[in-house]
Amino acid sequence: MLDRFAATIELTHERIETAEAESPDVQELQIKWIRALGYLAGQYRKLLKDEDLDEMAEELELLQAEDGGSR
Repeated sequence: MLDRFAATIELTHERIETAEAESPDVQELQIKWIRALGYLAGQYRKLLKDEDLDEMAEELELLQAEDGGSR
């Protein structure tokens, strides 16, 4: 899932960079793409945080298992 988000973020960023805002309609569309990029980046960050929390929970379980086994 993270790979998909990263690829979509990159494509959205490229689209924003190459867009020329020649009219108000094109400017409005570009603003929507920028908002979409911000949303995607936020979701990507949340997924990374969730992944980090999952890894920490696994490490805690391993430590608790090791601690319980030595008593």
